[in-house]
Amino acid sequence: MHQGPTASKAAGGTGRADLGVRARDKKVGVRAGVAGDPSTPPEILRAMTTDPSRRVRQALAARTDAPADVLRALAGDPDLKTRRTVVENPACPPDVLVALVEDPHQSVRWSLPDHPAADAELHRAICRSADEVLRNLLAGCRGLDEETNAALAGDRSAIVRASLAAHTDAPDILATLVADADPQVRASAARNFRLTVDQLRLLANDRSAVVREAAVQPEWLPLDELRRLARDRSIYVRWCLAMDPTTPESVLRILAEDPHPDVEAQARANLSQRATSAGASPSAMRLVDEGD
Repeated sequence: MHQGPTASKAAGGTGRADLGVRARDKKVGVRAGVAGDPSTPPEILRAMTTDPSRRVRQALAARTDAPADVLRALAGDPDLKTRRTVVENPACPPDVLVALVEDPHQSVRWSLPDHPAADAELHRAICRSADEVLRNLLAGCRGLDEETNAALAGDRSAIVRASLAAHTDAPDILATLVADADPQVRASAARNFRLTVDQLRLLANDRSAVVREAAVQPEWLPLDELRRLARDRSIYVRWCLAMDPTTPESVLRILAEDPHPDVEAQARANLSQRATSAGASPSAMRLVDEGD
């Protein structure tokens, strides 16, 4: 018959005192339970940021209701998993995310671009980072603000600019990258589905075979460009065109007479597969084999 007084003690001010006592318990499991308890008051959570057990600090870092200063303190924690838990916390404040741009471990830094609280300030901090991979990850994100787009388009790394070229949804930035000095960037731009037909034509006539190869997109390029590419000086451009399942049959027939045996064989195989899929008669298939 003592249940009434016990419940009252847990729910009242003495319950707080009890949490404070358990927060200093010798057993890690008890302290971790306090760190994850939704009724633990902020002042106890703050005191626990210096707990000697990383298990306890990780429990704090995972709380979406943790006070900002608690997560701020844990962002500098010596334990990697604790910092990773901070950056994975959707409630992590933007200024803490900015501080983590300079984290010593890549797994923490590389989680930043996709964070739900990522904002323009974080994006600018990433653009200033010496971590090329981090900038590259940001360049692959959609919906970047104008200043971030401009900074990435002028990035010193062709790898970063190439990632932006493939993913950007900003027409002016895409136009800039279509004319980039590096063929790797122009080739990536050729894969951006937001290209205009005129831009794709331009890339299909690029001086670099790598770019022309990337521009082999039979579904989007006009037929006259595809016929011209069927006679491109690069075997790789012609082979890509011969292999593509959407290349028009009239273009494949040009490639079926290609001087390079690999291109010729690939074009004939493509034609034969189509004839088989369409249920062509044996005589029609012989015409494909003979290149008629």
